[in-house]
Amino acid sequence: MTLTLFPFRYRDPATGKWIRARYKATVEEIAQRHAQWEIAGPPESRSGNAAMFRPHYRVVAHAELKRLEDVAPMLDPHRALPPAIDTLEADLVRVFLRRYVRFCARTRRYAAMQGAARLYAELPVSKPAPPPAP
Repeated sequence: MTLTLFPFRYRDPATGKWIRARYKATVEEIAQRHAQWEIAGPPESRSGNAAMFRPHYRVVAHAELKRLEDVAPMLDPHRALPPAIDTLEADLVRVFLRRYVRFCARTRRYAAMQGAARLYAELPVSKPAPPPAP
């Protein structure tokens, strides 16, 4: 059994413009679906008993292959290698975070308070400077 399919175009009933169809169909199907239509190219014959190509392996899109090849992003890279801060900056940040934790506790912002407390714990403890020699 041979199936003859035609590329065609049809007139859109809403706009009145001719639209080229994205598929090929038989003349009967075209006439059934569209009031105004015309054949737009040579016919294509397909045999009904031919098996279509089906690969046995999973077809993976190019974008997915690229995604699989990419290196996984590093979460929180700033915590892996924090920038070095001097003792004065560390002391100022510790004072600010101590006050911010207290403010968050008073205003019941517990998530912000826990995050600030975690940052406070990560800061290096500065050692007091030795007294000057006499």
